[in-house]
Amino acid sequence: MLSLAGRIVGAVVDAVSDVVALAPAQAKAAPEFSGAIDAGHITGIATLSEGDGARMLILLDIQALMIAGEMGLAGDVAH
Repeated sequence: MLSLAGRIVGAVVDAVSDVVALAPAQAKAAPEFSGAIDAGHITGIATLSEGDGARMLILLDIQALMIAGEMGLAGDVAH
Protein backbone atom coordinates (compact mmCIF):
# COMPACT_ATOMS: atom_id res chain seq x y z
CA MET A 1 0.00 0.00 0.00
CA LEU A 2 1.21 3.48 -0.86
CA SER A 3 -0.05 6.80 0.37
CA LEU A 4 0.05 9.10 -2.64
CA ALA A 5 -0.95 12.68 -1.98
CA GLY A 6 -3.50 11.60 0.61
CA ARG A 7 -4.86 8.69 -1.42
CA ILE A 8 -4.16 5.05 -0.57
CA VAL A 9 -3.07 3.08 -3.63
CA GLY A 10 -2.25 -0.62 -3.87
CA ALA A 11 0.62 -1.83 -6.01
CA VAL A 12 1.00 -5.25 -7.61
CA VAL A 13 4.55 -6.40 -8.33
CA ASP A 14 5.87 -9.46 -10.14
CA ALA A 15 8.38 -10.40 -7.43
CA VAL A 16 10.39 -9.11 -4.50
CA SER A 17 13.89 -10.51 -4.15
CA ASP A 18 14.98 -8.70 -0.98
CA VAL A 19 13.96 -6.06 1.49
CA VAL A 20 16.96 -4.26 2.95
CA ALA A 21 17.46 -1.44 5.41
CA LEU A 22 20.09 1.06 4.35
CA ALA A 23 22.06 3.29 6.68
CA PRO A 24 22.14 6.91 5.46
CA ALA A 25 25.87 6.55 4.78
CA GLN A 26 25.19 3.75 2.28
CA ALA A 27 23.10 5.99 -0.01
CA LYS A 28 24.93 8.25 -2.42
CA ALA A 29 23.55 11.04 -4.58
CA ALA A 30 22.21 10.02 -7.97
CA PRO A 31 24.77 10.42 -10.75
CA GLU A 32 24.12 12.60 -13.78
CA PHE A 33 22.41 10.68 -16.58
CA SER A 34 22.38 11.52 -20.27
CA GLY A 35 19.20 12.92 -21.77
CA ALA A 36 18.27 9.46 -23.06
CA ILE A 37 16.36 8.59 -19.86
CA ASP A 38 14.22 10.55 -17.41
CA ALA A 39 16.11 10.20 -14.12
CA GLY A 40 13.95 12.69 -12.24
CA HIS A 41 12.59 10.02 -9.89
CA ILE A 42 15.99 8.55 -9.00
CA THR A 43 17.04 9.85 -5.60
CA GLY A 44 20.33 8.01 -5.25
CA ILE A 45 22.28 4.79 -5.48
CA ALA A 46 23.61 2.35 -2.91
CA THR A 47 26.02 -0.57 -3.04
CA LEU A 48 25.53 -3.73 -0.99
CA SER A 49 28.42 -6.13 -0.44
CA GLU A 50 27.51 -9.78 -0.92
CA GLY A 51 30.20 -12.37 -0.29
CA ASP A 52 32.88 -11.80 -2.93
CA GLY A 53 30.77 -9.39 -4.94
CA ALA A 54 28.50 -6.41 -4.65
CA ARG A 55 25.29 -5.19 -6.19
CA MET A 56 24.12 -1.69 -6.94
CA LEU A 57 20.66 -0.52 -5.95
CA ILE A 58 18.86 2.36 -7.64
CA LEU A 59 16.82 4.35 -5.11
CA LEU A 60 13.54 5.75 -6.42
CA ASP A 61 11.13 8.34 -5.07
CA ILE A 62 8.13 6.05 -5.49
CA GLN A 63 5.60 8.74 -4.61
CA ALA A 64 6.95 11.15 -7.24
CA LEU A 65 7.07 8.33 -9.79
CA MET A 66 3.52 7.15 -9.15
CA ILE A 67 1.94 10.62 -9.20
CA ALA A 68 3.77 11.62 -12.37
CA GLY A 69 1.38 12.71 -15.10
CA GLU A 70 2.36 9.77 -17.31
CA MET A 71 1.05 7.33 -14.70
CA GLY A 72 -2.37 8.99 -14.44
CA LEU A 73 -2.96 7.64 -10.93
CA ALA A 74 -3.41 10.74 -8.82
CA GLY A 75 -5.51 12.94 -11.06
CA ASP A 76 -4.76 16.64 -10.65
CA VAL A 77 -2.43 16.31 -7.65
CA ALA A 78 0.14 19.06 -7.20
CA HIS A 79 3.68 17.83 -6.54
